Amino acid sequence: MTRDSSKSAKYVYGVMRADGKSRPRAKGIGEKQVRIVDADGLGALTSDVPPGDLEAGREELLAHSRVLERAVEQGTVLPMQFGVVMPDESAVRERLLDPHREELEAQLEEMEGKFEVNLKAIYDERVLLTEVINEEPEVAKLREAMQGQPEDATHFERIRLGELIAGAVDEKRDRDADEILRRLDDHAVAVEVGEPVHERMALNASFLVDRSTQKEFDAEVDRIAEEQGGRLRFKYTGPLAPHSFVELAMEG
Repeated sequence: MTRDSSKSAKYVYGVMRADGKSRPRAKGIGEKQVRIVDADGLGALTSDVPPGDLEAGREELLAHSRVLERAVEQGTVLPMQFGVVMPDESAVRERLLDPHREELEAQLEEMEGKFEVNLKAIYDERVLLTEVINEEPEVAKLREAMQGQPEDATHFERIRLGELIAGAVDEKRDRDADEILRRLDDHAVAVEVGEPVHERMALNASFLVDRSTQKEFDAEVDRIAEEQGGRLRFKYTGPLAPHSFVELAMEG
């Protein structure tokens, strides 16, 4: 007897239009096949929930992201946060798609033809320190005075030096981030600026980009990177589902 998979618990990755043309091409969490649960043209990307407890491990998070990334290649996607599980296909329709149809349709229309790009700019550590020393006379003077001195004899000087360098890096980060954002703003629909992950990160920002201006956006990123001459290293991740610009509060 064949088990009815529609009665299995469903993990929900996101929402998109179900026009009969979209065919999910990625395997989901636990290598389960991804399918679209259709409700009158509105679709939820789902897969059967694997046995056992659902954990937010590396493989699970990667699978969640992979499904959404592949879906973005086919059209507009509203991403759900990790961990949304519903009892079965009927619940996906009755708790997610049907009651929130108006909101979902509006967000799909707003995000039509758009995707997210995450851009990180990271300083080369040696170049950054050289710039600070050259630009901050007090830093250069204090470093020179400490040379050849025992570590324990310069304890407070080292603390002061660290504070001066940190302050100079903060100012430099603000200037560089503002300039990058200014130049990319004309090529993006919206931007969300996140906190730097570490002290050498000048920028951590997500941009909402329209496909019609993607070439211009990418070209400007390339120009900025070239002008920096290795001083800043850029990490470009995308196209992504617009996680930073969509708010889906529905839960299973």
